[in-house]
Amino acid sequence: MEVFYLTHSSELKNLESHVMAIGFFDGVHLGHQALFQHAKDKAAEQQMKCSAFTFSPHPDEIIKGDSDRKYLTPLEEKIEKIKECGVDQLFVMNFDKAFASLPPLDFIEKFIAGMNVKHVVVGFDFTFGFKAEGNTTLLEEESNKGKFGLTVVPKKVYRNSKISSTATRKLVNEGNVEHIPHYLGMNYQIKAIVDDTKSDNNLSVVASDRYMLPKRGMYEVEVVIGNETYSGELRLLRANHELFIYDFNRSHAKEELTIKFLNRLRVKKTVLV
Repeated sequence: MEVFYLTHSSELKNLESHVMAIGFFDGVHLGHQALFQHAKDKAAEQQMKCSAFTFSPHPDEIIKGDSDRKYLTPLEEKIEKIKECGVDQLFVMNFDKAFASLPPLDFIEKFIAGMNVKHVVVGFDFTFGFKAEGNTTLLEEESNKGKFGLTVVPKKVYRNSKISSTATRKLVNEGNVEHIPHYLGMNYQIKAIVDDTKSDNNLSVVASDRYMLPKRGMYEVEVVIGNETYSGELRLLRANHELFIYDFNRSHAKEELTIKFLNRLRVKKTVLV
């Protein structure tokens, strides 16, 4: 997958015709995956490349000053997950104040028509442009003028609730990680670095401060180190986190690993009488 990093002033010329899915895509959940599949199907039908257009950082960091924003998938991981969805090329727009001030029609003119996009795929609740004044109704009006085709993908639900980044973030925040595969199509995961080895099976690990972490507590996890997968338990603390890996007796200090959350371990309280 080719990745292009853009600013609001980027010159976008001589691009091949393509089909483009647009969104922020935090988590790359099942709803996002449905968008990519629609874009891939339309691109195959029209014999074009399948593209995605996303933003970084999150608009709230610029508009609301939320500088400590946490992500389900920080940018580099989001790029990897979009690649796994089979997208041919990804455009990453630097979301700054200038881009946030762009009127919706100007966005369409420059970043859809101006990028030679022949078909756009968005979610039913997609908004864009200055103060999020652009929506699917405006896209449909412009599409009807023959500028581009449009597919608006309906919401994807689980147990009558919309699958969304917000809903997924709520599950993570509450520590209800066992439900997340119904939203992401996989277990929630983070990347971390081994800070030190406390004993043969006990590691101290540090996660990137851009990840949204589940609430503090004990979790059953899978740990991927290189090509090997282990079972273990993770205790989330305020700073460094304690990871115990079963049947593991090697030092991996400073090595990166992937931690997949399976279940939160509820510790029963003992009542003394």
